[in-house]
Amino acid sequence: MTTIASYLKKYRRTFLYVIPADHQFTLFRISSWKLNLFRDTMMYCLPLGMIGILLFLFNELAKGKVFFPVFMVLVIISLMGFVVNRKIKLDYRMVIVVALLYLIAVIYLIFVGSDGPGALYLLIITFFTAMIFPSRATFIPLVVNIVICILIGLIIQFKLFPNALSETYDLTLWIAYSWNFIFVSFISVFMISTILNGFEKTRIKEAILVKKLDASERYYRNIFEANPVPMYIFELNTGNFLKVNEAAIKKYGYSQEEFLSMNITKIRPASEISKLMDIFSTIKTRKYSGILTHMNKAGQLFPVEIDTTIVNIDGIDARLVLATDVSKRMNYVRMIEKQNQDLKEIAWIQSHKVRAPLTNIMSLTEMMLQNPHGDHIDLLYMLKDSTEQLNGSIASIVHQADNNQMLPPE
Repeated sequence: MTTIASYLKKYRRTFLYVIPADHQFTLFRISSWKLNLFRDTMMYCLPLGMIGILLFLFNELAKGKVFFPVFMVLVIISLMGFVVNRKIKLDYRMVIVVALLYLIAVIYLIFVGSDGPGALYLLIITFFTAMIFPSRATFIPLVVNIVICILIGLIIQFKLFPNALSETYDLTLWIAYSWNFIFVSFISVFMISTILNGFEKTRIKEAILVKKLDASERYYRNIFEANPVPMYIFELNTGNFLKVNEAAIKKYGYSQEEFLSMNITKIRPASEISKLMDIFSTIKTRKYSGILTHMNKAGQLFPVEIDTTIVNIDGIDARLVLATDVSKRMNYVRMIEKQNQDLKEIAWIQSHKVRAPLTNIMSLTEMMLQNPHGDHIDLLYMLKDSTEQLNGSIASIVHQADNNQMLPPE
């Protein structure tokens, strides 16, 4: 058993070398699966079929019949020679091999009769030919069977040479037999043609769909790889990184290999790991966004705004993360908050420190106007003090405003 299996493996390697799958055809274009069908049939079925034929030929030789066995041996040798002859283009070899198989079946039918395997071989070859050749050639086997039946009918009618069919059939009986044989061939070829056409259309649709999916996959892969914002994918159950883009490598300082050997706890400060676990244990089945603190390889902390969603990578539940560094934004927000506080202080100064001396100045001025000829030396000193207070308050406001000018975010 081991010897037979070894032989078949060796024969398969030899045959695959003799009939390469990527052969370029010149007669017609044949689908790869049809080529594989032809190759596998020749590899497995032909040797087994030859064993049955040889046993039959030995039996014929034992009966003293020489011409038929010798002729069949020559045809079989020619068949095998064409199968392994790499000098002949593969599509031509396929046509020649099918023609020789037809010849073997016809010889069987004529010299052995309808009780032998000849008619069965013809029907099988009809199926085989209809399947391996292009759809436009599907009905050629049916035409070949009709021609064979007509020629055999002529042989029977005119008794051109001794044969087993002439001893069993007259022309009328042969026409009846042939009609049934051709009818079965037509039904078989029609069904095969219909099935193969549907199969080919399905294959074309699948090929188009696969092409579109490949293009879509390349598109989204490019978006992931070329995105200027750090992106990474980690496994939900373990937190291990599965994929990272170039921006993440630059931002965090880890190499691709280092990332793929780590999990997400490595880019979070130790104080926030428990918070991280709490977050992802509650959002395993939904999107999440928020601001977290991340850490690069050098240990530097920076705030990031993350947007995440659930994805499936090769059957693994994972989370896709978009991590945007918001350090500048946070600094800008803090600056705005400080400026708002300064504005509140300026408003307080205006309402208290500025308004009080201004009120004094206005009151003293009114008193001096009411008694223009009086002694106003004390009032003038008081007026001087109020103007100095007012000047100091205004200088304080200007100084505070100069130190806290609003800058646009980068």
